[in-house]
Amino acid sequence: MKHTYFILVCLISITFGFAQAPITTIDRLNGPGPTATDNVASVSSIGLTRGAGLNQSGLDGSPAFISNNFTNNADLATAQANDDYLEWSVTANTAFEVTVDDIDIKLNRNLNGPNNWQIFWSTDGFATAGNPIAAPQTLGANTTIFNLASINGGNLGITSGASGTITFRLYAWGAIANNGRLNVVKQNAWSISPAVPEPGIRLIGSTATASSNSADSDIISSSTILAPLQNIPYTAFSATSGLSIIAANAAVIGEFTIRDGGSDLTDSDTDGTTLSSIQFEVLNSENIAALAIFDGFTNVAEVTTVTPLTSFNGLSLTAPDDNSKIFFVAATFKSTVTDNEQVQLTVNNVTSPASGSSLFEASDAGGTATSIAGDDNRIEVNANRFDFGQQPTDGNELELITPFPTVLAVDANGNQDLDQNLTGITVIGGSVVPETYDMTNGLAILDNVVFTSSETGVTLSANSGVLSGVSAPFNIGGPLINIAQQNFDTETGWTYTSSLALFGDATSWANNTGHFNEIALADSAPLDFQLFDTEIFGENNVNNTPNSFRTLTFSNIDVSDSNDVIIFFDWQVSGYQINSNDLQYRLVIDGAVSGPWVFVFDGNINNPNDGQGRVRIDIPDGSTSVGLLVRLRNNLTMGYAGLDNFRLASAFNGLIYTDAGGWRNNISPDATTGALDALVIDGTYNVSGNVQINDFTILADAATSIPVATSLTVNGNLTTLGVLELNSVSDTYSSLIVNGTSTGEVTYFRHVNQIADTGAVTGQNDLIAPPVTSVSQDFLAFRNANPDLPSGTIGGVPSFLFGPFDNTSNTYVNYTASNDLDPLEAGIGYRTASTQIGGSTFTFTGDVETNASPVTITRGTSTAFNLIGNPYPSYISLSGFLAANNSEFDPLTSGVYGYDGDATDGFVIWNQAHSDANPNAKIAPGQGFFVSSKVGGGTISFPASIRTSGTADDFIPGRMADPETYIKHLKLKLEQDENIYFTDVYFTDNASLGMDSGYDSALFGELPQVALYSSLVEGHSGERLGVQSVDFNATTNVSIPLGLHAEPGQELSISINESTLSADTEVYLEDRLNNTFTLLSDGAIFSLTPNAALSGTGRYYLTFSSNQLGVGETGLSNVRVTAQSNPKTITISGTLNTETKAEVYDIQGRLMLQQQLSTDTTLHTIDASNLTGGIYIVNLQSEGAEHSQKVIIR
Repeated sequence: MKHTYFILVCLISITFGFAQAPITTIDRLNGPGPTATDNVASVSSIGLTRGAGLNQSGLDGSPAFISNNFTNNADLATAQANDDYLEWSVTANTAFEVTVDDIDIKLNRNLNGPNNWQIFWSTDGFATAGNPIAAPQTLGANTTIFNLASINGGNLGITSGASGTITFRLYAWGAIANNGRLNVVKQNAWSISPAVPEPGIRLIGSTATASSNSADSDIISSSTILAPLQNIPYTAFSATSGLSIIAANAAVIGEFTIRDGGSDLTDSDTDGTTLSSIQFEVLNSENIAALAIFDGFTNVAEVTTVTPLTSFNGLSLTAPDDNSKIFFVAATFKSTVTDNEQVQLTVNNVTSPASGSSLFEASDAGGTATSIAGDDNRIEVNANRFDFGQQPTDGNELELITPFPTVLAVDANGNQDLDQNLTGITVIGGSVVPETYDMTNGLAILDNVVFTSSETGVTLSANSGVLSGVSAPFNIGGPLINIAQQNFDTETGWTYTSSLALFGDATSWANNTGHFNEIALADSAPLDFQLFDTEIFGENNVNNTPNSFRTLTFSNIDVSDSNDVIIFFDWQVSGYQINSNDLQYRLVIDGAVSGPWVFVFDGNINNPNDGQGRVRIDIPDGSTSVGLLVRLRNNLTMGYAGLDNFRLASAFNGLIYTDAGGWRNNISPDATTGALDALVIDGTYNVSGNVQINDFTILADAATSIPVATSLTVNGNLTTLGVLELNSVSDTYSSLIVNGTSTGEVTYFRHVNQIADTGAVTGQNDLIAPPVTSVSQDFLAFRNANPDLPSGTIGGVPSFLFGPFDNTSNTYVNYTASNDLDPLEAGIGYRTASTQIGGSTFTFTGDVETNASPVTITRGTSTAFNLIGNPYPSYISLSGFLAANNSEFDPLTSGVYGYDGDATDGFVIWNQAHSDANPNAKIAPGQGFFVSSKVGGGTISFPASIRTSGTADDFIPGRMADPETYIKHLKLKLEQDENIYFTDVYFTDNASLGMDSGYDSALFGELPQVALYSSLVEGHSGERLGVQSVDFNATTNVSIPLGLHAEPGQELSISINESTLSADTEVYLEDRLNNTFTLLSDGAIFSLTPNAALSGTGRYYLTFSSNQLGVGETGLSNVRVTAQSNPKTITISGTLNTETKAEVYDIQGRLMLQQQLSTDTTLHTIDASNLTGGIYIVNLQSEGAEHSQKVIIR
């Protein structure tokens, strides 16, 4: 379209122009400004910007031009003084004049935003005070369209003058908070063209000109051999000034042609078209160091500061009348550029002289632009090395380095080469786990950097085979020990509460109903952070009122015993794009909030709208407790947030074991390391000896094995994330003691005796108790884990040889499938066996008891005995157990009744006498045993203090100690055919000749056909004692009744099996029926083949005497004392030098006979016919001499 204007000079000048209509629209898209504009011909404009007093609110690209930081409670004068304004302008082309008659603007605000505003205008850019348009206006809570002509009461009539500019400023005031916002919002109906489809401001008016020249000229861009260039090697064009095409220090990026008269090069005037100034929109201007315009090869204008709008002034480039003129634009580049960005010049505004030149049809001369098709004007970066974009930060052993380090392919200037796509980049350094990474678009994300040792000043080296690079040095501290965790899945120890009742499930996610709850990661798209676990805490559209935060409060955790405490958590947000999209945290130290809220993601600042990462928070040293507050807000349907892997940890300082290197620095745990912590990172640590340690931690990839005859005592806390196993064989066990807390399950491979032979009712089998227990270790899990458990059919019901003891029916229970859900209980004993010859180990998996719960015992209708057991994976002290529980036992059967694998020889009885004689006696881990209940029932306790380490088996004969002289022990053995039976006698001043609870203990259950026991010396009422204790005087003057049960016709024998009696104590088995004495203490064996079955007491006795009575004798050593049975006499033979007196005492010390002996004969006889059979002491006394000797009267 061609426009021709004439000047008629007659005395007056007449001006021609356009009628009133929309001339300019201003876009409202958020950003720093200026926003885009759209104009009619002969007009240019500048979009919205902010005064120095205001800030942008919200993200770039938000649908409204949002401003905040208005002065609180200000008036107009304050707003003007503080530059609290929005600004835009309109400019008439050369020789044109623009008149603005009306302004339409659409505004809203938030509740804290300014409620008053007024627009001013100026034609000198507010070098002087502006002119108000109408009166100040009030902005309510609703979005409002304002029409300034209506407010003003008529057309505004604001004129620019020839080639002039009108600048507008909207001042606003009355905000009540710094976050008060004023928004310019869109009104689609105001659009002039698709260039600005959603403007927020519209100017209505007209343009006019007084020039007679044509206004048809334009500028076009073209491509030639010089321009544009493809894949520009920017480093070849680095001059900062003095650009020259000939010197080739600048790249020609555009060729332009001025066309007088436009496309057909014809117009109505006789003038050419002169370009006096030109403004370019410069795409990716940040890459360009300088631009120059060339007339041919002559540099006619140059700028050394290039901005998105760059102008050249003072030009004189003329296209002759009805002809054209070519000029070039060349560029040089900064040292910092972005690879593959394309530089484009778009003509934004031109001017020509008011006279002597044709005019351009449009203010932008047609808005031509240089080509960016394909690789035209593309900047090319060629990498020659690797740089670390995100440098590795200090971390800890075995922890992912976060933020993830990144490797960039860069050139000599450090610019990233986006064309580098590589595979197999190796990353090494110190003890880092070897790993390879791929690079895409010049970026490799090192998302699996883990070190296996502590490091100081370590670096990472990345190498592709062609490119390589080294990171800055950083440090790796020791491994971390978790104090508390919350991952909404497997680790929930760090509990939390919510300020808002949790709501939502997978069906409510992303459907506009909102979600604030735990959710499966698989259901939480678009959230997909690689560090998230199976379950996360998810948020979507949570707010039900504007700007309200929702807070998760993680409980306060005691960290008084920890050093270098750290909090971690992982996060991801998507679509957090406005001011009310925020994620923050705040610490709680020692029960009080500490410090301000810290932004993790600020929807008002962060761009793009998505983000993810791992937060690390170092806790001040000296803190005794730590909590955490995490809050967020979001009321967008397409806004999402996820949280996971909250972890409170402390740096480890102690002994470290790895599979590759064993114990670091060759310092391994032993009996002296009880104050040190230990950590097993990977591999298997085999305990050696009796180890003491403070805190002991086994990580997920690690194991610890405690072999037989070794022990591990954890004075602090045990944390088992991997495997902890204890082992045993038939006569030796391993031991684990935890004095603090125990976290994680352990496994005890507990030896179990083989099953009894077919048809046997008394031999083999075993009594056990779970050394570890858990709610998941029910009978089904136990039998599935132990295929050696015998099974069969009882009464047609498939059953298993496993179950407790029923003292109502006096029988063992055999479990069936109906017991599958029954848990294995701590402290309860079970009868079982192994199908393997010689027995095998059964697997028990569960938690370590650190202070076992009491066990209730009862008196059943059939027996008072209860089957219980050691609940610990350690030995327990017999003395400690008895001290805690003697008062709960039946007095007649006080003690521990142990099964040694064969009931025919009697249960092993460990009562207080046994404990006194064996102060180090221990009950093995997982050992079952019987105890009897007092009348009314009792409660058996297992205090933690009774736990101890050890190596021995339980209830095995031949292990008696002789620690002191205050207690002595004698064990008799009865043998007949293949049957063996034992009974015990203790000598202690703690016992009497009557019933002493805890020291005298009756036999367990019914007597077998072959048995040996004792009865009380005094107060005997039919007790059958498996253990009897008497005072020390019994070794010289007491006969203990023995009970003997035996089969007829088979030889039996009685002998001493064990004895700690002194060597001068003689032990006799007296048979009062046959009036015989057998000196058992000299190794003699009493033998008998009964003609009839033997049963009960009254025939056999244990009698004791001392052979020390002859010590110290003088003068009578040649005298011999003997006893004869027929007749009953005592004969004294030998020479007596002086008168001598003979006295005869029974073993209780009573004088029975006395007789004076003369020196006249060497043979003297004393009548003993009145003495009953037994042991007597003959005492000879003469002047200066004494002699005593035992004799047996039959």
